[in-house]
Formats: sequence, C-alpha cells, structure tokens
Amino acid sequence: MTAAGDMLNQVVPTLVRVARRPGGLLLAAAGGAVGIFALLAFLLGTRGTTWTSWIPLALALVLAVPVVVLAVRRARLQTQTQDLHLRHTVVGTTGSEVVVVDSHGQDPSRYALQDEVDTLNAAMAEGAVRTARFLPRVEAAQRAALVAAGGKVRAPYLADDLRVTIVALLGTLAAIPLGTLGAIVTAVLLVVG
Repeated sequence: MTAAGDMLNQVVPTLVRVARRPGGLLLAAAGGAVGIFALLAFLLGTRGTTWTSWIPLALALVLAVPVVVLAVRRARLQTQTQDLHLRHTVVGTTGSEVVVVDSHGQDPSRYALQDEVDTLNAAMAEGAVRTARFLPRVEAAQRAALVAAGGKVRAPYLADDLRVTIVALLGTLAAIPLGTLGAIVTAVLLVVG
C-alpha cells in the first residue's frame, strides 16, 4: 500500500468519527420533521373525501427518500471504516538504520518511492478526466481517491457513489424546513377542516 492509501485510511475514519454525532442529529431532526409531517398527512388523507387530501402524504414520502438514503449510506460508511484505523503500515523504525538490498544489489526503498510517484501520477490523471454528466468533479475526485488508495478492496468506503450521498445530504438538509412547514400547513388544514 502506498503512503497516500495509508493517509486516506487514517483520515477517513477520523472524519467519520468526528461527523458521527452531527450526522446523527441531522438525521434525527430530519426524521422527526418528516415523520410528524407524514403522520399529520396520513390523518388528513383518512379524513378527506377526495384524492387531493392524500397529496401531503405523497410529499412527505418524497421528503423521506433522501433521509432514508443518507441513513443507509451513513450506517454503511460507519461499518466500513470501523476497523480501518487498526490496519496501518509502519513506514520506519527507531534506532539504527538498516538498508536492505534486493538480489540485484538495488535499494528497494527506491522502488517504493517510484511506486508512490506512479500511484500519485495515476490518481492525478484519473482526477483530470471528467466524463460524468452529474457532478463530474466529485466523480473524478472519487475515482482519483480510489486509485490513490489502491482500489475498492483497500478503500471499501469509496465503493459507494459519493454523488448520491451528497444529493441525499442536501435533500436531508432541505427536509427539515420543508417537513416542518408541511407539518404546520397540514395541522392547520386538520384544524380548519
């Protein structure tokens, strides 16, 4: 594994641990707002006499989609990064330095440096290709990180499409005020009707 892959496997679990509580609070707030909206919309739908009384419930279900997607992605990411900080490569030792040579009398650390440079060049080349129509820079950055980390086996947290997670996060952020507004409007309709 390269130093870039080791760095990613150290940084990503740390970021996941730091974002655990705010992510949980965000999901709880969005789930609460959408849940109350859905409950009130269901009550409005059962009281209504026309099909239009079920529109708020349909809107609540649409708001619930990004919240559920983000919750699933978050749980999967936490599972995938749970033991990553335990697996890391030791690059150097303390004490006197020992130089190992291969069968050709060459220093293998020179090959390791060349492998690192080749990996970083391949990652930069991968990041320069932006073929996706939807969030192309995010997709290119994810592919570059996959190359730098050594593939999906060494970086399982990069297996899921990051673009979907970002859209789910934005939808979850929007679900809080929209769910609250929908719950208020639906409560008013229940009281008035």
